[in-house]
Amino acid sequence: MKWLLCALALTSGASLSARDLVVPADKGWKHAETGIILSPQLAGLPRTDLTDATQSEHDVTAQFAAADGSVSATIYIFHPAIPDAGIWFDRARATLESRDMFRSAAPATADPVSFTAYGNGAANALRQDYAIAGGPFRSTALVVVPVGEWIATIRMTARALTSQQLDTQLLDMVKAIRWPIPTGTAAASIAPVKPCTAPLTFKKAKQVKPNGSDLLLSLIGGAVARSKEGDKDSPPRPRVAWCRDGAGTPDYGVYRADDERSGYSLALHDAGRVMNVAPSLMGQVEKTGAYSVTLVDVDGKVSALPSFAAMPTPRQVWDLLGSGKTLGTAKSGQVTLDPSAL
Repeated sequence: MKWLLCALALTSGASLSARDLVVPADKGWKHAETGIILSPQLAGLPRTDLTDATQSEHDVTAQFAAADGSVSATIYIFHPAIPDAGIWFDRARATLESRDMFRSAAPATADPVSFTAYGNGAANALRQDYAIAGGPFRSTALVVVPVGEWIATIRMTARALTSQQLDTQLLDMVKAIRWPIPTGTAAASIAPVKPCTAPLTFKKAKQVKPNGSDLLLSLIGGAVARSKEGDKDSPPRPRVAWCRDGAGTPDYGVYRADDERSGYSLALHDAGRVMNVAPSLMGQVEKTGAYSVTLVDVDGKVSALPSFAAMPTPRQVWDLLGSGKTLGTAKSGQVTLDPSAL
């Protein structure tokens, strides 16, 4: 994860360290954008830490734990580049199952359980419980709840509780959170992401010389799309059916909208950041077949990375992130191109 934070800092100017949100231990905290309220104690667990990886509460982490360390929980609230709870449950589960301490964890059910976290009775959340054989922990659990265009993720781990007992405490925590009144997509049922009907095939693509017009169009297009998310004056967006291309890795998963075969999105780890791979706008006009790559951060910043002569492999895109190359950025209506990259 530290490697990913370094790469994101290079490409988007993000800070490597989270800032503390100073809230008295006996006071609750309200997330301004979503209206989520976290009390100083949830399900008997006192809050022990509250931080923000951004400067605008777009990636908040709240930690709760029993005084004896027997049970702990972490709540993440973030604004994902793709507002789809199924994707971020898929990524959170992949990240959890890849950790050494949870490699022997056995899920209670083959598929995550859809349930009502809050609101009008719609199954608007996903959860999964795990029993752990051996090691310091006996059980762990995961919940993902969409709140409009935002995502709240809860991870809970226990040293002695069975998975069934932990599930009960987890549901108590979900009920103890004060959720906003659901509207629009927040009230809709959600479902786990399924594998795509047929995986994409790739040939290793070469990077191409940056095109200033193409970079500008990619940045503007990405920034406009991002700014419309959650805009009350914008018409409701059609529901997108996302599928997972391939098995994914702990570092990233590949997802496609409506089984699209001309591009894909790389969801990085499990905290909302995405790299989009699509035919470049100028490439379509000039019929070059070029593909653009953009990184979309949780705070709305869009970064343009080098383009390719054809659709690059997911591994090429992941390695591109690690290289730290960025050719321009866009955020809040301000577009900046790197003259030295052109």
